[in-house]
Amino acid sequence: MKIGSWKIALWQQILFALFIGALTGSVMGPEAGNLKYLGLIFLNLIKMVTMPMILFTIIYGMTSIESSSNLYRISYKALIVFLLTSTLAVSIGLIISMIIKPGLGVSPNLLKQFQGIGTIPKPQDLSVTETLINLIPHNIFAALTEGNILQIIVFAFFLGGILQSKHDECRELIVVIHQIAMTFFKVIQTIMKISPLGVFGYIASIVGVEGLSILVYLSKLIFTIFIGCVCQYFMFGLMLLFISKLSPIPFYKKIIGPQLIAFATSSSKATLVPLMETCETQLGVSRQKSRFILPLSAALNMDGGAIYQASCVMFFAQMLGVDFSIGQYITLFLMCTLASIGGAGIPGGVLLFLGMVLHSVGLPIEGVLLIATIDRLADMITTVLNITSCGCVTVIIDNSEKTLNKKVYYSDKYEKKEKKL
Repeated sequence: MKIGSWKIALWQQILFALFIGALTGSVMGPEAGNLKYLGLIFLNLIKMVTMPMILFTIIYGMTSIESSSNLYRISYKALIVFLLTSTLAVSIGLIISMIIKPGLGVSPNLLKQFQGIGTIPKPQDLSVTETLINLIPHNIFAALTEGNILQIIVFAFFLGGILQSKHDECRELIVVIHQIAMTFFKVIQTIMKISPLGVFGYIASIVGVEGLSILVYLSKLIFTIFIGCVCQYFMFGLMLLFISKLSPIPFYKKIIGPQLIAFATSSSKATLVPLMETCETQLGVSRQKSRFILPLSAALNMDGGAIYQASCVMFFAQMLGVDFSIGQYITLFLMCTLASIGGAGIPGGVLLFLGMVLHSVGLPIEGVLLIATIDRLADMITTVLNITSCGCVTVIIDNSEKTLNKKVYYSDKYEKKEKKL
């Protein structure tokens, strides 16, 4: 958007929309609830193209890497860093919850009033074998329709690996896939132009309908999640400093735009293309790594979700006076990591898997309904951490491959630098 000779960046438009939306919601009150449809239209447009875009983007990234050995090495590095950050996130969530004790002093009656209300499917106890089998799609079109992100990733890796190994024989098909991926990038870019309008609608609706009432009983839990995310946020800076020998200051400055979009939409998927553009044009990440690692990270590297899950479970344990055994802590640790992956990038995705985590350590799954009252606010906070984690991991891996353009990374003139997707 331009006003005269002054170009307004998308993140500035988002920030303005946040402010105007909050002001409108506070003035209109509950009547502002009708404005949520502006946000729903925006997110539905994003959802319309997200799953096929992730499929083609991962294949694009895999077939752009020079050799199969490089592909395996990068995948191996990504997996290690994902596990490192997720482990750190769950640990921070548990430790901060033990220090702040958000559930201490909260009456269990607050939970009892939700018993028997709403429909909460009882979590199924799946074996390791059944879980692995469920990762393989019996129908890729069904997986795309249902938004089963893990099955889509498995299929993308399977097809991308074959195309990479038969690169010369499948050259024409690879070119077509690259063109489809580029088309999806352009579609997302076009949709993002109306993101300020969607953000305005969502924020106005939330402030008008919910107000500050949702913070009364659960303010300590929200504070715990926030502090956990802040701790993990600064851990990313230490990782950049000690693992990649990079100053974290340019990273923190340049990722503010995608962070604002993430905060307003609560969707890592809606932030994927703006984050790609920031990584490639402002942080100096190579296109090959950006378009392979970021879609993968957006689905498997949800540190904010891990902190959210761990904090909520500890909240209910403290509320009900439950002391976990070592075995239960290990179970909780693993389940929070898995749940953060399963709910990756979906607004409200944590709630879909919180019941499973509560059930795994013997806590009542009705807690999901209580957490639902503050989910939107907590989701906004944790999604910012999620996309920050995605960007950090991508920079670290690209730097380890010696393809990071450090001149661009340290440049102060990043706002004027443009590069075609």
